[in-house]
Order: sequence, then structure tokens, then C-alpha cells
Amino acid sequence: MHTVLILSALFLCASAHRGPCGSTLAPLTDAQKAEMKAQAQAKLATLSSEAQTAGNSILAAIEANEGNHEAVRTAIESILSGVSDSVKEELASILPAGGKHFGRHHGHTTPSA
Repeated sequence: MHTVLILSALFLCASAHRGPCGSTLAPLTDAQKAEMKAQAQAKLATLSSEAQTAGNSILAAIEANEGNHEAVRTAIESILSGVSDSVKEELASILPAGGKHFGRHHGHTTPSA
């Protein structure tokens, strides 16, 4: 379960400019990408060296596969398959609160009455 949460939240960070109902907003500028990466690296710096290594590998995979969501997901799954549950928990601890729910089918409600 932690893996799904981590993958989902990191994927959310990678594709942060999605609007309501999946509509695409303006692409991130290079400055915005650099700021997001700097913020992620600052958070990673508070973790164990093993979690930092995994987190930096994930960031590199996101950059290398920009625009290819399936490749990003596959790369993140591969990275996380090689780390302990405690590292996964460390990585999950730095995710934004809203990111931990991304990937679940919330927002789709059944009409009442």
C-alpha cells in the first residue's frame, strides 16, 4: 500500500499541472521545474542516506521520462521494489498531505436521489 501511495504522490508532483477532470494547464516553465526539484531535494535532505538515494533516483527518473507517465510509473516501481519498507515510509513522510490520496478514485460520487 505504501508503494502505491508513494508512486501516486510522486507522479502527482511530476504532473502537478493537471487541472480539474484531467484537463491540462500550462506546462511548467524551466524555473518552476527547478523550484519544484529544489523543494523536493530540500525535503529529501532530511531523510536517511538510503531514502535520499532512492528519492534522487526517482527525481532523475521523472526528469528522464518527462511526458511519458507510463515510463515514470515503471521506473518508480522499479526503484521502490529495491528498497525497504522503512525507506518507503520515509519517502511517504515528505509527501504533501493531498498527494497521499492521489490515485484513488475520489471525486467520483454517485448522485443522490
